[in-house]
Amino acid sequence: MQSKSSVEIADRVSRKRAIGVAAAAAVFLLVQVIARPFFVTAPDTVHRTKIDMWAINAGVLLLLLATGGGLLRSGQIRALVNDEVSRSHYRTAVVLGYWVAMVAAMGLYIVSSFRSLTAREAVYVIVTSSIAVALLAFSYLEFRAHRDG
Repeated sequence: MQSKSSVEIADRVSRKRAIGVAAAAAVFLLVQVIARPFFVTAPDTVHRTKIDMWAINAGVLLLLLATGGGLLRSGQIRALVNDEVSRSHYRTAVVLGYWVAMVAAMGLYIVSSFRSLTAREAVYVIVTSSIAVALLAFSYLEFRAHRDG
């Protein structure tokens, strides 16, 4: 059996990354729907733990988005996986995430006229929505590129 070339390995990693990013975003959203760390009344210890886990999860997902994953891969494979098309998808996803954050922030500004919101609630809504949209957009663009290419 012959060994796979760097290009074949990078292609496989890129396809797995698209699946992994989509799964990570879906799980993140599912956990937010089930756990709802904000907007509920609970004892402070439970509330604090949920906030901390959400922040850690959001931080990991932001790191995944920022690096494109694959930090444990060799530089050659990482360069092939993060090619110009992938970087374009990353930029598009980040721009989309930015605009979702701005729309969410403006929406919360309007909502705050009718309902009192804490800073944590506002940050939660803005960060959760923008991370999820950016990850799903990146994953969609990568899936589409692999399907078309």
